[in-house]
Amino acid sequence: MVAAEQFFQQSLHHIKAKQPLVLGFSGGGDSLALLRRLLQTGRGPVHALIVNHKMKPGADAEAAQAAKLAKKLGAQTQVLPWDGPALSGHAQARNARYCLLAQACRALGASHLLLAHTADDQVETFCLRTLAGSGAKGLAVMGASAPFPLWPEGFGLRVCRPLLSFYRADLRTELRAAALQWIEDPSNADQRYARVRMRQKLAKLAENGLQTGRVLAAIGQLQTLEQMIQLQRNKAMQQWVRFDDAGFAQVDLRLQTTTSRQVRGRVLEQVMQAVSGVGRCKHAGPVLADRWEQLLDTGRTSNINGCVMARRGQQILLARDKGAIGGRAGQAVLRVSVDTPLQPIWFDRRWLIQPSHAGVLQPVLACEGILSPEQQQKLTLVPALARAALPVLLTAEGCANILPLEAPQTILFAGAKRGMETGTCFA
Repeated sequence: MVAAEQFFQQSLHHIKAKQPLVLGFSGGGDSLALLRRLLQTGRGPVHALIVNHKMKPGADAEAAQAAKLAKKLGAQTQVLPWDGPALSGHAQARNARYCLLAQACRALGASHLLLAHTADDQVETFCLRTLAGSGAKGLAVMGASAPFPLWPEGFGLRVCRPLLSFYRADLRTELRAAALQWIEDPSNADQRYARVRMRQKLAKLAENGLQTGRVLAAIGQLQTLEQMIQLQRNKAMQQWVRFDDAGFAQVDLRLQTTTSRQVRGRVLEQVMQAVSGVGRCKHAGPVLADRWEQLLDTGRTSNINGCVMARRGQQILLARDKGAIGGRAGQAVLRVSVDTPLQPIWFDRRWLIQPSHAGVLQPVLACEGILSPEQQQKLTLVPALARAALPVLLTAEGCANILPLEAPQTILFAGAKRGMETGTCFA
């Protein structure tokens, strides 16, 4: 327990002293134990965020019960009701939950969301990912500090998991000793869910001699390996990758001779996430390392992960695949309405824009016959492969502005900041 206590304290060092402590709170044993410990630190204020997914009868009462419990302990509470389309399944619920939590963190001025994942969660996730065929990166499981799990809603935020070294049973022993009763979630016993089935199987294996401490030790070794790879990736990103405010990236060919194949794949994966705006790349490191080598061998342009990759002299250019936002036959062009000027809005999940006027955002590829000859000339400042996906604001007055070129003060290529993000990235 001494090591676990040290881990808890060290995890909180990621959060600046004057920052509020904000946690996702369900009222279950894990989140209740985390709330109690956060309140005992003397740092504050402590905010308990309760998400109401509106997915089952009695959801309002459950959220109110959790809020009452947190408030009784001394936390500031906030219930976050989902008011979007009806949710179905774990994936939709997870995305909705993190969307609401990100909004609340930002409103509270918090840089981190604290989550109550435990050592048991680590082991369960490790086993589930092993069955799914994950590689070393996936088997490193969860980090104490990691990028926010939802993009772009979590832009600029991170998650912190101070309880990863604590076992669930020990936390509940603490709660009983403090005469605190947590809220039992019936879904934790529902065998329709793979995690519940895995938890039950692990309990039987423990009865037959499985030592979860050894599994955690293996996870720790994989995390050490993953951290070494990430350090090499980060160094390579700093040396050989340049992001441009026009939404593309250039990778120096010296990446080939200064990094291992594994690190090259990780660099390309990071760059493609930034350039495409996808939450997670469909094709990961090994496949991307293959594409890199094919490009060097053949010089043939390649489309993958929502990006186009082409050789230009001693650089590899990675730009947004125009087909992904409406450049393919039969596909609607991406358009985003701007109803409120100066209100931040996302375009293509990679541009954060604060439009000066109401109107419509759409890519250059949809502006044929709209842009003036002078604007067409400005576009030549951008590599041809990157032009079609540039955002244009068409105002209600009929004006067209190529925002990265003509109003750069209103637009941020947030993907670039994401691409250069360092620190523990296994989530």
